[in-house]
Amino acid sequence: MNSKISRRLDVTEEEIFSELHHFLLRKNNRILSNDEVVEKTGVPEEMIHKWVKNGKLKQSMFPNLGAPCERCGKITNHAKICRDCTNTITGVLAQEERDKEWFNSIQNTNRRSTYHYK
Repeated sequence: MNSKISRRLDVTEEEIFSELHHFLLRKNNRILSNDEVVEKTGVPEEMIHKWVKNGKLKQSMFPNLGAPCERCGKITNHAKICRDCTNTITGVLAQEERDKEWFNSIQNTNRRSTYHYK
């Protein structure tokens, strides 16, 4: 694939994808990163990101391709959010749940020991 393909105005996105996919299926090209693919093919990085996000370029076949994390912007090939952000969010949610349980236990303890006048 030469860099002229993606610059022609009469080429559709599907044609670009088809040629890129054929290019990537060659044994030596499967391990290329986003930057290397852009450099060798001229396909815009935004298109690669789009195809990774919607599953057209599968991580199992092309392990070094990725799209930006929707939270921090770091390139990831694991869903829409990178592993670091996933761990951070999971940790915050777990702490919130522990805090909620602690607060409820305090509330229940205070109610039982309080004397109420009639």
